[in-house]
Amino acid sequence: MDKILLELKDLTKIYKEGLEKNKVLDKVNLKISAGTFNVFVGPSGSGKSTLLNLIAMLDTATEGEILFEGKNILNLSEKKKAKLRLDKIGFVFQFDGLLPEFSVIENVNMPALIKGKSAKTRALDLLKNLNIDTLASKMPPSLSGGEKQRVAIARSLINNPILVLADEPTGNLDGARKEQVFKDFAALAKEGIAVLMVTHDIKAADYADNCYKIENGKIDLKK
Repeated sequence: MDKILLELKDLTKIYKEGLEKNKVLDKVNLKISAGTFNVFVGPSGSGKSTLLNLIAMLDTATEGEILFEGKNILNLSEKKKAKLRLDKIGFVFQFDGLLPEFSVIENVNMPALIKGKSAKTRALDLLKNLNIDTLASKMPPSLSGGEKQRVAIARSLINNPILVLADEPTGNLDGARKEQVFKDFAALAKEGIAVLMVTHDIKAADYADNCYKIENGKIDLKK
């Protein structure tokens, strides 16, 4: 039986704008298994990024629960949320967020340093796994968009997360480089990591274990 890593129960998010209420997520129920690549597609404003922000504990739900390894993470203190993010969740965003004054390997190692330990050997191993170890000593401004995003993926893995959240990670890449990122995420899932990616690119579904459509506050399985 698949191990359920993440479960959403009646998850609801309502944004208030003056007297109006915008229900972005409406009693969403969803189970995510460990070792699966999950893609979420939908139009702009459909709630894709809101979903990731809630799971990442960067936003608060209006109603419902988010169970991570069986525990409701919405009730944690801010300190415990921060520790959980650092210990078990990796992040990849549309903009790579690399620090230009640090080398590639230093950027990858950064979350480990924040945690209080250096992991340069692991950082180099991650770069090797992504076939970009030749970039280890280079500075981010000298890299292509695709290279930067793969470095960002390596950085997201440095603390051995069991969940990776990716918000439009291929939005600034061309076709071939997008495909490589999709392949990278599919490979991570095979290693046992759960990957959740929101995107406008329906081609990502070709590489995913599950593809969901977010629309009108609901999430429906497409694949």
